[in-house]
Amino acid sequence: MSCKKDTSTSKEMTAFFGGEIINPSSNYIIIYKSSDIIDTVYLDANNRFKYTFTNFDSGLYHFYDGKESQSFLIHPNDSIMIRVNTVEFDESLTFNGIGEKENTYLIDLFLETERQEQEVLKISQLEPEAFEEQLSNIRQQKLEKLKQFTSKYNASELFTTFAKANIDYNYYYSKEAYPFINYSKSEHDIFNGLPDDFFDFRKDIDYNNETLKDYRPYVSFLRFHFNNIALQEHFKHSKDSTYDNQSLDYNLDKLTLIHQKVSDTFIKNRLLYYNMIKFINASKSVDDYDSLLTSFNEKSTNTEHKSKASTLVNSYKRLKPGQVIPDLKVIDKNEKTYQLRQLINKPTIIYFWDVKDRYHLKVSHDRAKELQKKYPEFDILAISINSISSREQADVLQRNHLNLNNEYHFENAEEAIELLSLKPVNKVFILDKHARIVNPKANMFDLTIEHELLALINQ
Repeated sequence: MSCKKDTSTSKEMTAFFGGEIINPSSNYIIIYKSSDIIDTVYLDANNRFKYTFTNFDSGLYHFYDGKESQSFLIHPNDSIMIRVNTVEFDESLTFNGIGEKENTYLIDLFLETERQEQEVLKISQLEPEAFEEQLSNIRQQKLEKLKQFTSKYNASELFTTFAKANIDYNYYYSKEAYPFINYSKSEHDIFNGLPDDFFDFRKDIDYNNETLKDYRPYVSFLRFHFNNIALQEHFKHSKDSTYDNQSLDYNLDKLTLIHQKVSDTFIKNRLLYYNMIKFINASKSVDDYDSLLTSFNEKSTNTEHKSKASTLVNSYKRLKPGQVIPDLKVIDKNEKTYQLRQLINKPTIIYFWDVKDRYHLKVSHDRAKELQKKYPEFDILAISINSISSREQADVLQRNHLNLNNEYHFENAEEAIELLSLKPVNKVFILDKHARIVNPKANMFDLTIEHELLALINQ
């Protein structure tokens, strides 16, 4: 009897998760929760997988196919099957089995919110009262639909928490975004013209919600919310009337407000780190980095975040415009090794790619081809950030119907990623003919890059 009881208890703490990935981006999926990887599960010959959760907590987990990720809610005794086509990842995702209804509801809610983005953008051009009325109607319809669902299917408390949070925090997000996406006036004037109760919802914000700490609507809201309240604070003691996300004072205000309002260590540290890295990656004012880093280090308690931020700041100091690019070793298609500076004898564009991001691989090469045709005065070099051989690199390029000319990979990829701050991978370097950095943060897909190229040609 004792053994039978133990077996029953064990079953109560297990759940099944499996399914099929059509057009897989890799031969495995990664299951994770928060920043913790639960397991790597390999696909079989039919691109199917199966995994059993044991001794786990109910909650929102995620699966990643090597390109995109999506969440699923799972409880003990659930048996969830998914089917997804990576060509239309979110839109094609379907659930079956025990746990199907709650997960289908959550993915449908996610897609409905995405579809409504243009509608919300449109009503954001209305006067505040009219905007609030229409946005509240959208929210109320969703809440009514949720009420009917939970009553009909006796939905779990955890499901209701996530579904309601999705509705509420997307509504809050749209309210916070209104001053930024209404085009009638400057942000300063819009703030001054809002009704007194426009931001009354802020009294309902839980800055320390442990359950929602990884939930996309909650995380996205908090990021935008602190953008907003920091700007309102910034306007009180500056002469600015418009939003400048690269203003040092504004970003210092933001870190201070996060520190004051958030007590949960995980949520606070992540918000501080996100905003610190966002500023460093966007701002060209290298002289401002130390001031923000000092403020960040005073407030964050995450030693790994502090180390990464410090490394990134020091890296960008070495990459200031006018500095010569670090002379890293690169290898061509024939396994011949060069010093990077050897390859630069005229104005040069260097862009990077990652074998795990097939979409960026394709569009970046297409854009490089377009720029090369328009600006033959430049050399354009493509460098893989992966630790792969020339043969492996050639296979990737040929599978994607790309030629091998001006293609390289680093001899020491890990060192190069750190020295050149190659995260995100879409960063582009513009160099003059002496290998001096003109812009270490150019964007291939922004039209301003063409102005920069023309300016360099005309020097």
